[in-house]
Amino acid sequence: MLVELTIKNIALIESLRMEFAQGFNVLTGETGAGKSIVVDSINLALGGRADRDMIRTGAEKGMVQALFDISGNPKALEFVRGLDIDAEDGLIAIRRELSRSGRNICRVSDVVVPLNTLKQLTAMLMDVHGQHEHQALMNPARHLDFLDAFGGAAHATACAEVARLHAARGKIASELKRLMSDASEKERLSDMLAFQVQEISAAKLKSGEEEKLEKKLALLENSEKIRQGVETAYTLVYQGDGRAPSAQEGLLRSAEAMERIGGLNERYAALAGRLRELYYGAQDVGYELQALLDDLDFEPELLDKIAARLDLIKRLERKYGATLEEVIAFGAQAADRLNELKGSDEAISELKKRYREADATLKEACGRLTELRKASATTLAERICGQLKDLGMGKTRFEVRVEPEPKPTATGMDRVEFMISPNPGEPLRPLANIASGGEISRVMLALKAISVDSEGVDAMIFDEIDTGVSGRMAQVVGEKMCLIAKSRQVLSVTHLPQIAALGDAHFLVEKVAGEDRTDTHVRLLDEDGRVRELSRLVGGASDSESSLSHGAHMLKEAAERKAAL
Repeated sequence: MLVELTIKNIALIESLRMEFAQGFNVLTGETGAGKSIVVDSINLALGGRADRDMIRTGAEKGMVQALFDISGNPKALEFVRGLDIDAEDGLIAIRRELSRSGRNICRVSDVVVPLNTLKQLTAMLMDVHGQHEHQALMNPARHLDFLDAFGGAAHATACAEVARLHAARGKIASELKRLMSDASEKERLSDMLAFQVQEISAAKLKSGEEEKLEKKLALLENSEKIRQGVETAYTLVYQGDGRAPSAQEGLLRSAEAMERIGGLNERYAALAGRLRELYYGAQDVGYELQALLDDLDFEPELLDKIAARLDLIKRLERKYGATLEEVIAFGAQAADRLNELKGSDEAISELKKRYREADATLKEACGRLTELRKASATTLAERICGQLKDLGMGKTRFEVRVEPEPKPTATGMDRVEFMISPNPGEPLRPLANIASGGEISRVMLALKAISVDSEGVDAMIFDEIDTGVSGRMAQVVGEKMCLIAKSRQVLSVTHLPQIAALGDAHFLVEKVAGEDRTDTHVRLLDEDGRVRELSRLVGGASDSESSLSHGAHMLKEAAERKAAL
């Protein structure tokens, strides 16, 4: 149940804190006082649409926090544990924070969670019925949703299976459509793919080839510079130029000179050894330089050949990919696609077979779902008639009509529509065409009363569900909400005194205009305050003796009726 609601800087509300009773809570107030702001704030906490325009003028941030007691809600407790959130004493705080920057944050007991996670949790806690659900009831396309929700887990499982099979069939259909494209288009595509495959295949590309060729080309383009460098090094290290000995010859002479005096001193002998090692090293370098010179046999035609190869690779990269690897991959994909087109007749035949099998499986699942819906439709109609009888429409006939659709969709092969005959002797007609506002309200209340047992939510909000209801029917609608409040917490925004009088807790929403700002305040009424508010709702002067007497009488009668329910 909703224990407490805190609102800060939302619309006309600067700061507000409300504590709710366990049973039937009613909110009343003048038109425009801000009752809708309270409901919108609860919707925001439940994961509803967040709009920067909701933030109070002059404030940078807005916040709504709803404190729920989930100690009696096993599904919600399990869900919260799965988020590693501790529901201390069975309480969780759900918080939405808005900022003018557009950022909004969702928290569950100070743990930041994604909006979708928040919605999954709040769907287990509270059901909000507002004017949009009246519109849903007037839309036959939504009646199927009402029936499936009534059907519970069995319907949910069957609906999920139909949706899965429909998606699988759709995937096969898309592939089949692709393969069965126009023959001339297929031929054009085959010719293009064949050319691409042949062009890439003829190049005989190898991964990493381009980098190797570019390095080799760089060597060839600098061949003269390389030759000069190697020849100079070879002359100085190994060959000598006639004017001066080579490096190896000089090292050899130095080593021999030191060896001749090596016996006189250990240090001379050590230097002789080091010079001998340098000589051998210089000799090895000379041999390697000589080998390099032998290999430097550059052919001009090789340079042209490598340049032409690189030009071919660059041209293919401009057409088929940014790198050589991408070109190779493109060629492989084009070859696969070409083979696919060549074998498309066999593939089409196989896909047609698979489509027929998928279609038959889907229709079987739709058939099972239809049988479930027909059985549930009969039960739902009977229960709605029972509820409508309690709501003063005892002679009403109601039918949930399930009619076949020619083709399977993601929701099955059924069209569901609510049919009603409010008066004896009149035929059943579509609810959306003939029901008055008061009748629509009572049908919706009947659906909500039925859903109390099937839905696991602990709290329900009725936002002006009494639209089009007055007099004795207002009292009946109020009594029905009282009955629901025996097992679920109920919050009702109403303008009818008959309903307001039945509340266990009565909140008055007021708009207070200051010198430069307007604020919305909400206060819990005591008995005297309730009498005055009921007097106002009846239409009399709230401070006249007759109006106050009438209000007190209404409150006393309501208490007696509640005790008798």
